[in-house]
Parts: sequence; C-alpha cells; structure tokens
Amino acid sequence: MSGKGERKRERKRERKRERKRERVVVKLGGSLIKKGKGIVRRLKNYAEERGDLTIILIPGGGPFAEAVRTLQKELSISDETAHWLAVLATHQYGFFLADGGVVPLVECVDEGGPALRIFLPLKILRADNCLPHSWAVTSDTIAAFVAKRVGEKAFVKLTDVDGVLDEQGRLLKRVRAEELVGKGCGCVDAELPRFLVQNKMSCVLVNGNFPSRIIDALEGRETVCTKINH
Repeated sequence: MSGKGERKRERKRERKRERKRERVVVKLGGSLIKKGKGIVRRLKNYAEERGDLTIILIPGGGPFAEAVRTLQKELSISDETAHWLAVLATHQYGFFLADGGVVPLVECVDEGGPALRIFLPLKILRADNCLPHSWAVTSDTIAAFVAKRVGEKAFVKLTDVDGVLDEQGRLLKRVRAEELVGKGCGCVDAELPRFLVQNKMSCVLVNGNFPSRIIDALEGRETVCTKINH
C-alpha cells in the first residue's frame, strides 16, 4: 500500500511541476525531413538547458502525406478517409523523428515527462472531431488546435522558407491572419488563417534550416520570420 501511495504522490508532484513549466507548441514541417532529426536534437538540448520549458512537437506530414494525396487521386478515396490517413501520416513522421529513442512519443497533451515530446494527434482529433475533413486542413491547423487545447495563444511553425512574401517577393515581418483568409499564401494551409482569426491566436513562421532563428523565435527575440497575428 505504501508503494502505491508513494507512486500516486509522485505523479501528483509531477503534474504540479508540469503546470509550473512554460509550454510551447512547435510544428516541424515535412519539408525539413532531411534535417528533422538534427532539429529535434537541438530542440531537446535547448529545452533541457532551459529547465523550465516543455516543447510539444507536432510532426508535419511530409512525403507520408503526399503518398496519401497520390493514393486518393489514383484510388478515388473519399475526403473523409483521406483526412484520417493524412493525420496518420503525421504519426509516421513522428515515429521517424523519434527513431533511436531521442525523444518520447505521446498521445496526451497532459502527459508529464521529458522537456521535449513528440505529439501524435489522432486520438485527440478523434475525440474532438471539429476540424474540416479536407486538404485545407494539414498539420498547420492541427498544431494550432493542439496549442489551443493546452491553453497557448501562439505556436511556432518550422518550415523551409523564411516566411510569407508580398507581391514583390519581399518578406513580411508581420501580417494579419484575416489578410490571408482565402488567399493561399503557400506557407500555411488554407484553414490556418481562419482558425487563428476565430480563436484569436498567432503563429510564427521560421526557416528551420537556420538553428539560431529557431532559438530566437522560441525566446521571443527578433529574427528573420513572419508573425501571423489574429
């Protein structure tokens, strides 16, 4: 009995410690798959050095999601089924990133543990099936959805471009989400701007090929990026 009681108290203490830690949601795009594991290691080292930070990493779909797109065209798969197959594609990318046991895979946002964990979203999305079932929704909107669920008003998206460009090809440091609704800027999925507006959230787009920019964004410092504000 004493052993059970001690384990229960330890879990309670762990949950209390988790509540005190700062949390940030980071979406790691599939376009960075070749550098993905290196980025994960840097994020892990950064979070552990900080000591007061928990990073919830949302995997993109990358080539796994592209395979679903191809199959849908070739085999006439419904949008409903393609949606869930694409969600599972983020799990495949997550398992790839976690290969070697660098970081744990989790399915509950409230799970305690290491400073960096890779979140697999199928379970939470099936429980709260509120997002449209179309290619307008990708892991971008899923990352925003997870950020909302953990009480965050912003998240960081790591991709292979510097951010949103204007008509002259110049980087926009800031842009309002409502300006992107229905325009398809190419850097984020079609649903994300609408989701940000509806939920009064923000997103920071950062080129993950530059490690210093990633850390600057996480620290809230000025860097080369685009901030999409609600």
